[in-house]
Amino acid sequence: MRKVKDIQDLQQIQRASWQLLKEGVTSAKSPLHMASLATTGEYGPSLRTVVLRYCDEEQRMLSCHGDIRSAKVREARADPRASWLFYDHERKLQLRLAGQLSVHVDDDFANNRWENTTDSGRACYNTERGPGQRVPQPAGAPCRISNDKDEQTARSNFAVIACRIKFLDWLVLSAGGHRRAQFHWRGHEWQASWVLP
Repeated sequence: MRKVKDIQDLQQIQRASWQLLKEGVTSAKSPLHMASLATTGEYGPSLRTVVLRYCDEEQRMLSCHGDIRSAKVREARADPRASWLFYDHERKLQLRLAGQLSVHVDDDFANNRWENTTDSGRACYNTERGPGQRVPQPAGAPCRISNDKDEQTARSNFAVIACRIKFLDWLVLSAGGHRRAQFHWRGHEWQASWVLP
C-alpha cells in the first residue's frame, strides 16, 4: 500500500481503511491489531484495549472476544453503541469507527470464532471467576485446557462482541497539513466527505 498521506481519493481511503483493519486481524505485528473499544458503563464512557479478531468489509463488521461475565459484555448488552480507536504511529494515522454491538455466545458466528481461537486463547476463558472479581492476590497464568470439562467451561464463558460499523473517521497527521475524511453509512451505502482536521 502506498503511503496513506498520499491517498487523494475518498474511495481509496475507504478501501485502504478496511485493508489495514484486515491486516490488523491477521498480523499481531500490525499497529491495528489492538484497539481501544469504548462502551457505556456504570461511570460513563468505559474504555479498554482489545485484540481485533475479525473484520468483514462487506458486512461492515469488526469483532473482538470477551468473557460473558465481563463488564464489556454487560455494557454491550445494556447499550449497544460503541466506538473503536486505532492508531498507527509510523503512518501517523488515526482511525475512529462507531457502530452497534451484538454479543454472540451460542450461534454459528461464536462457534466459528471459537474454532479459530488458539489453545492459549481458549485457556483465558477456563476460569472459575469472571473478569473484575476481587481476589486476595494477583491471578496466575490461566489453566491450560487439558480435558473435555475444561473445554466446556472455557467455551461456556466465551463470547464474541461484534460491531456493525456505521461511521469511520480517517485522520492522517502531517507537518504538510493534516488530512481528514469521514464516512457515514446511510441506508445502503457509504457517504464520504473531506472534513477539517
